[in-house]
Amino acid sequence: MPFNGDNFKDFKEINKIRKENNKFKYIAVLITVIPGIILGGYMGKKLAQFLEVFDLYAPDVSEDD
Repeated sequence: MPFNGDNFKDFKEINKIRKENNKFKYIAVLITVIPGIILGGYMGKKLAQFLEVFDLYAPDVSEDD
């Protein structure tokens, strides 16, 4: 905050501020999120197989009809 009057030379006017392109932000989010979901699903599947092979955890398969 300037002490000697209003000195706004460091501020830009609102109409001169360049609008950012959100297209690349959406692409970056998709590139990050989709592989993360796929990788998490793959790791969960492999961990469940590992636990079942070594009898650490085996889901109880019972059909209640």
